[in-house]
Amino acid sequence: MNYKTVNIKDGVEVQLSGSFTFRDHDTFFEVVSMIKTGYNKKMVFNFSDCDFLDSAALGMLVIAHDEAAAKEVALTIKGAKGKVKDVLYAARFDTLYDFED
Repeated sequence: MNYKTVNIKDGVEVQLSGSFTFRDHDTFFEVVSMIKTGYNKKMVFNFSDCDFLDSAALGMLVIAHDEAAAKEVALTIKGAKGKVKDVLYAARFDTLYDFED
């Protein structure tokens, strides 16, 4: 997985690309550290260019949710499509994150 960040109103958008898997643990925790600072009040994970995620990626997204809840940071998943969207909905991430198309 690769990512880049873009500043948005009151927060940051994290644009993910490629496959999001266990191997991305260290990279993703760079993103989680942005939540821990409490600087941003909103974080959007843009999955438009993400083509695969595994169960470890789901676990990392749960950790991000937990950190965000502690810091009162609003989380959104944007642009998920195909199998990525199917996996996120099957895992009931719509109960943890707001979703945008």
